Amino acid sequence: MNTARRFARAAGIALLACASCLAQSKHAPPAAPAHESGTGTARLESLARVLHDKNSKWAYAQLSEIAERKASGVLGKRAALALGYYDYQSGDFDKAAKWLDLAQGDALLGDYDLYWQGLTNLALNHNADALQELDELRAQYPYSVMTEEALQSLGTAALAANQPADGVAALNAYAGTEKSAQLLLLRGELREQAGERLDAAADYKLVYSRFPLSEQAREAEGKLSSLSASLGLQLQPIPVEDRLARAGKLFEAEDWSDAHDEYNQLLSSLSGTDVERAQVRIAECGVEMGGDPSALAALKIADPDVDAERDYTLADYYRGAANEPQLVAAVEAAAARAPSSDGTERAFFLAGNFYWVNLQRDKAASYYAQLATQFPSSPNADAAAWRVAWTSVLKRDPDATSKLEDHLKRFPNSQYTPDTLYWLGRLAEEAHEPARARAFYTKLETRFSQMYFANLAAARMRVLGRGPKEKAADDLLALIPPIPAHLSMDDPPSAEVDIRRARAAALRSIAFDSSAVMELRAAYASSHQPKLLLEAAQEAVRAKRVGEAILLTRELYPQLESRPLADVPRAIWLAAYALPYESSIYHWSARKGLDPMIVAGLIHQESAFDPEAVSYANAMGLMQLEPYTARTLARQQGLGFSQTRLIEPDYNVRLGTAYLANLRKQFGSLEEVLAAYNAGEDRVTQWTAGQNYREPAEFVDSIPFSQTRDYVEIVERNAAIYRRLYLAKRESREHHKNGD
Repeated sequence: MNTARRFARAAGIALLACASCLAQSKHAPPAAPAHESGTGTARLESLARVLHDKNSKWAYAQLSEIAERKASGVLGKRAALALGYYDYQSGDFDKAAKWLDLAQGDALLGDYDLYWQGLTNLALNHNADALQELDELRAQYPYSVMTEEALQSLGTAALAANQPADGVAALNAYAGTEKSAQLLLLRGELREQAGERLDAAADYKLVYSRFPLSEQAREAEGKLSSLSASLGLQLQPIPVEDRLARAGKLFEAEDWSDAHDEYNQLLSSLSGTDVERAQVRIAECGVEMGGDPSALAALKIADPDVDAERDYTLADYYRGAANEPQLVAAVEAAAARAPSSDGTERAFFLAGNFYWVNLQRDKAASYYAQLATQFPSSPNADAAAWRVAWTSVLKRDPDATSKLEDHLKRFPNSQYTPDTLYWLGRLAEEAHEPARARAFYTKLETRFSQMYFANLAAARMRVLGRGPKEKAADDLLALIPPIPAHLSMDDPPSAEVDIRRARAAALRSIAFDSSAVMELRAAYASSHQPKLLLEAAQEAVRAKRVGEAILLTRELYPQLESRPLADVPRAIWLAAYALPYESSIYHWSARKGLDPMIVAGLIHQESAFDPEAVSYANAMGLMQLEPYTARTLARQQGLGFSQTRLIEPDYNVRLGTAYLANLRKQFGSLEEVLAAYNAGEDRVTQWTAGQNYREPAEFVDSIPFSQTRDYVEIVERNAAIYRRLYLAKRESREHHKNGD
């Protein structure tokens, strides 16, 4: 496959929103035409979705008839655009070109037609035509959400047509070029083709220095190496400070191999602390890549902060090797030589975590206490101080209440504030102080309404009964900041926003749901009308991009789950807690005797309902099943197994619910089941063996992995919200269907 076609295929997979392009544009989008027939639009959308979702030959034939019979009308042009896009994605570029020619003239979607015409002509090696179409798109539609994609394609067409000056001019005119590794690299390639080798080298240097983690940085490095052979002394080296910053970015990103090479190459150009840090990091990279720590330990370091960094890395190595004496020695060495160093702070936290994970709470607490005292502004101080207080709660120490109160005073906006309030309430109950307990539980219910511990507080209040609340706790509770204000849903008139909405509706009518989301996000970027975020979230749900909808709703309503259900429009909740694949979830949950809302809450957290989600550990699909586990489950269920089927929603949910049902038989509480789903059965067995937890919530706060602890709380919170949103409505439908 030639370069142009390869790029065209890649570019056609997804379009990314360019929110800045609209803000930079001085031109308004074109006026919307009169609305088409509602019946015709509804039929067009129905057919487009069948074609999009099911590759239906029948839908293709029906859309073809509309496109040809109504070629001069808007519905015909949009049917043709849908068909052109479909054929382009299928690799039938000749057919795509025919349909895209018919799609010309749509006042709302002209830039989409030009874009796909350009990519189709690129794929057909009609490079001059592609360049002309993409140039026209940039000239006529400067507000287009596809600006960066169009520029990338335009540059590729200019290269292929041997007209680099056109591509350079377009990229120079765009203010975002130097913020994009792709566009910078492309401009360098165009300049090089035009014979402007020094200017090309300048672009490659920018890519190499500014975007060290990108694929384009590797390409830029190779191109610079090639240019250096021909330019010789004309090619000035990249400044040392820029290369040092690049090495630091690589190191922080744990790109050990490239960081090692970059620091190695810089050594001869450095002095003082810089050379010591480079030497340490070269050795640290070696350790991280599986080497022996002896070279790192043998370095003679004058700078205390650099020495503390070295000690932290040694401590981390010894933690992985379960070498407790050497770990402790490295941590103590850092504390002795550089007591206020960042390396020492990290070493304290590492040592605390080592003992915390091994359930040696007192030893862990001693290191956490040092961190919280010596580094009160550290990002880890909150978690460290919480674990010191929690250790006291677990041990039933008499000062547990005062330590919880101290944590609330120091960190009133902590992620642990709901936990702190709940346990202050429980300790007050144990001290036979019901009025004090009610004060903490009431605050939990009102300030963190949908959260895991708020639901537990509501249950405790039912046990206690409504009654007086202790006033003495008011000053302490007043420290907790209120929920951030949500954005106003007012929607003042705006012609530009109306046109964007019309474009989104037009795109929806041909199942271009992702593009509709982009249009609404662009409208928000230019107008800052918050209601557009909700509309974009609803479009994202239609496109089955629930993860994006979740993020959009949280822009509108920060800390959404802390708010009472009735205080937030139902439309927001339904966008943030959409329920795709509902029938599979209910069916297989019922077959396994599971609460379907727990399954929905788990999927919400695991994959955000993306059936093609794959984790770093190769867990796949809606319920994030690892292939080895899924194979075993399939055998138990008498099913054939295929790894590729794990992205099929129904198959994945069937196996995932079987796994949950197996865990339920093995463990005693839902909290333990969820912890095992996330961290594995063996770990939960270890965490519960010999422990005497007051209640499941005490087990949750004792989970030594923060990620698993949060996971359990979030899934249960999600399930509670799903019940409130969907269960009553579904039960009503079932009663009605059964004639009750």
